[in-house]
Amino acid sequence: MNTNFCKVTAIFSSLDLKKVEEALIEAGFSAMTVSRTHGRGRFKNYYAKDTMADSVRVEVFVKAEQADNVVNTIARTVHKGLDSDGIIAVLPVEDLLHIRDFKEAE
Repeated sequence: MNTNFCKVTAIFSSLDLKKVEEALIEAGFSAMTVSRTHGRGRFKNYYAKDTMADSVRVEVFVKAEQADNVVNTIARTVHKGLDSDGIIAVLPVEDLLHIRDFKEAE
């Protein structure tokens, strides 16, 4: 089992998505998954009937020693000093397998 990887998950305003994609690619992290989300954390969108905001979730799988670089890249890109800036979580990955050849990632 390979435990040398982390998953970085960031949820932030969809308005910042293009900037985050470009910053991650520039920093050498071109592999990412992007999902549209609708939810509420500490920030309530009082302009919406359900007080929830449209956001995006970006997930990046990287070697553990690269996780801080991904976190800092995303945080610097979306930071405005507002409650609605978003969140970033880093989770250890027990195993990472490439489906194409059933080999563990290196």
